[in-house]
Amino acid sequence: MHAMRFINTPFLIITISTILGICIGNYCSLSYKIVFLGFFCCICILFMLKRYAYRNFNKGYVFAIFVVPSFVIFGLILTHIHDARNYKNHYTNQLSRKDVKNNPIGIQFSIKERLKSTSYYHKYVVSLLFANNQPVEGKILLQIHKDNLHKVLDIGDVYTAYTTLKPITQPLNPYQFDYADYLSKRNVYYSITTSSDKLIKNDYRVNSLSRIADKIRIYCNSKLERYSFEKEQLSVINALILGQKQDIPTEILENYRNAGAVHILAVSGLHVGIILMILNAMLSPLERILKKGGVIKLIIVIVSLWAFAILAGLSPSVIRAVTMFSFIAISLQIKSLSSIYNALIISAFIMLCFDPWLLFSVSFQLSYVAVLSIVWIQPILTKMYNPKFYILKKIWDTLTVTIAAQFGLLPLTLFYFHQFPSLFVVSNLIVIPFLGGILGFGILVIVLAICDILPDFLVKIFSVSIDSINTLMDWIAHQKMFLIQNISFSFGMFFISYLSIISLIVALKKNSRRNVYQFCTCLLLLFMFVLFEKHQALIKKEFVIFNQPKNTIFGVLHQRRFKIYSKDTITAKNKNFLFDGYLIHHYATVDTVLRLKNVYQYKNKSILIVDQSGIYKIQGLKPEIVVLTGNPKIHLERLIYDLCPKQIIADANNHKSDLERWEKSCYKLNVPFYRTDKKGAFFLN
Repeated sequence: MHAMRFINTPFLIITISTILGICIGNYCSLSYKIVFLGFFCCICILFMLKRYAYRNFNKGYVFAIFVVPSFVIFGLILTHIHDARNYKNHYTNQLSRKDVKNNPIGIQFSIKERLKSTSYYHKYVVSLLFANNQPVEGKILLQIHKDNLHKVLDIGDVYTAYTTLKPITQPLNPYQFDYADYLSKRNVYYSITTSSDKLIKNDYRVNSLSRIADKIRIYCNSKLERYSFEKEQLSVINALILGQKQDIPTEILENYRNAGAVHILAVSGLHVGIILMILNAMLSPLERILKKGGVIKLIIVIVSLWAFAILAGLSPSVIRAVTMFSFIAISLQIKSLSSIYNALIISAFIMLCFDPWLLFSVSFQLSYVAVLSIVWIQPILTKMYNPKFYILKKIWDTLTVTIAAQFGLLPLTLFYFHQFPSLFVVSNLIVIPFLGGILGFGILVIVLAICDILPDFLVKIFSVSIDSINTLMDWIAHQKMFLIQNISFSFGMFFISYLSIISLIVALKKNSRRNVYQFCTCLLLLFMFVLFEKHQALIKKEFVIFNQPKNTIFGVLHQRRFKIYSKDTITAKNKNFLFDGYLIHHYATVDTVLRLKNVYQYKNKSILIVDQSGIYKIQGLKPEIVVLTGNPKIHLERLIYDLCPKQIIADANNHKSDLERWEKSCYKLNVPFYRTDKKGAFFLN
């Protein structure tokens, strides 16, 4: 794309300004009255400058200056409008704090979305209809204990339950995934936990497009289950074509992730883009046969894409992908490269207007960056080599698309996932050329199964195809030497990396000394920033008391080496869960894992561990910090009088009744009390 001056890209300015406003609205709480007043003033000024801008937009700098604050404020307004808690009927405004947090209440809700189950719970997002006999609105997380009685709940079905609303817990150990923040971006703030036998199904239902899509998907599955597909094969078919990956076994999902091909299992931009290419190729004769064949072709393509979206369950990721590629389909019909960029910008702006929290969705970011990377970077790669033979040309095209997408996505994937599957080229080069055929074949299999005319030989062929892909991903994923994990990658590195990529592409498109200098400057800046972060990590010293029920775990960080002290053995799975995020953030590695001691010295401070033995009198020891763990049978007030500690810490390895009692005793004696089960891990810097 030719370099464009900032002032000549009005819609880009509007979209970026709106994104900036959404970011500010997410992290800052501003009075909505002031925000709306500011927006009204800016719109009035823009309206007065409108005639001047129409005459000579290229020189309408004053107009452009007011566009930016106007749409920054517009972004702020979007965050306010789409925050469900700002509405009077939301359950957090209708129920008292006592009702929301402590006491069981009667609620009625409809099933809105099925989430991936965990080891202990089946999970759903539900919409509240009534709470304490009051009509309310808002979404909550439903967790149902796993048992043999549970049947999958259908979208739109209405249930009644008597249960307690609880805030979704935030992570209590450092640098763990914040599930509460993730759900808050979907306007889900509270959860209920119950069992199947305590749910009462109501006679009526809430009808919606999502329910229709769910019924279609259930019907398709019921037809497929009559044939000799194995459970794992059905789970992959559901992910590839029907957009539901909740039932995929964790092992298969991990194999695809480690092979760099997990995007294949999620109906997203890749699948919709392939379907768009197939439809364009199939319907291209219409443009030659009919006078308005291009318009008819475009209508059929867009309708077909949205029909596929319904088949795939109308999940948020599918809707995003189909919306984006509907605009791209229009731009392809116009046959202008610049229109593709415009399509991406306009579709992003429209989707953010309907849901500004999409901006913080990883799949939204990955989809747009991947498509933008392919459109912008792939033409440069294709010019490097021009194969004469058709097969070589197709292989080269696939390779360049894969490299362009992965190159553009690299900072994002490192920032969010902290790993780099170096064999991604192999997995994508083998699978992607056949993915279009597999999608087409899969849709044909589903249609024939619905009509009850699916022959066994097609079932076997499709089953072998699915098994072959799974086997290939399993083999690639187990080439551990090619999988680079636990990569430290901060937001600063993420930002500078994208500056470097953009400056590199600009330099390759227009080879000038200035552009080369800009790229070298960005590269040098990235190198210096990495050195700075590693130096900061090297001088970091920290004593950590982790929040872990049924165990007592401490950690000492020194010069990027992390010593772990544990009362009991820590399993490999639990070790990864507790420490991976912390180690990645601090560029650290585990030094040793040692048995827990009773006394620690850290930075001239004595730390005494009082465990179930209840022993705390050690001759000559006056600890500044006392840690209570393992439910010690002690009289805390007497301990405080005897030792005079400056702080009491109690970890999660204690009964809650003891924690409550100790907290009251410390409050009475004016001694600081810290509970890891409420405040999270304790840090001594």
